Amino acid sequence: MVRLILHPLPGEKRAGKLVQTIEELYTGGRKLVVWVADENRRQILDEYLWTFRKLSFVPHAVWTRQPDMPAEPVVLTGEPVKPPGADVLVVGDDLPPIEWAQGFDEIHDFVPPGPAGEERTHLWREAGLLG
Repeated sequence: MVRLILHPLPGEKRAGKLVQTIEELYTGGRKLVVWVADENRRQILDEYLWTFRKLSFVPHAVWTRQPDMPAEPVVLTGEPVKPPGADVLVVGDDLPPIEWAQGFDEIHDFVPPGPAGEERTHLWREAGLLG
């Protein structure tokens, strides 16, 4: 069964909590896919993972369909792909396709306060991933 972990956010911004969670999962030895549907946000996150903290290093790659794609422990994507060994999905913006998300052992999502967070939680509940 898929383990869904919802991270409550204090406001609408998620970048700080997102990179902190990615770093914790990576240093814990996990291989993960970070879903960022919006290409501009994906590029911003790519750069932010290099600069968010001095002396911090999270090896990652942005998914491409190239056969020589490097095998990094963290892959940023806006396509429903699952690189070999990836067992964690981190949702960086809009919800991904639910059927694809259910193929991971663990899902991390960030829930803003108010109606937007309530709607997001409701969608996970409807998908049967939240009791």
